[in-house]
Amino acid sequence: MEKIRIGISTCLLGEHVRYDGGHQEDRYLTHTLSRYFDWV
Repeated sequence: MEKIRIGISTCLLGEHVRYDGGHQEDRYLTHTLSRYFDWV
């Protein structure tokens, strides 16, 4: 099955790019939905 490509903020994927040097990783996105989607 080909994954669907979706644009998403890198801070939701766990990258430390926020103004305060942190991230807002959403584990549902990174661990569950990543089986079905490619994040771009």
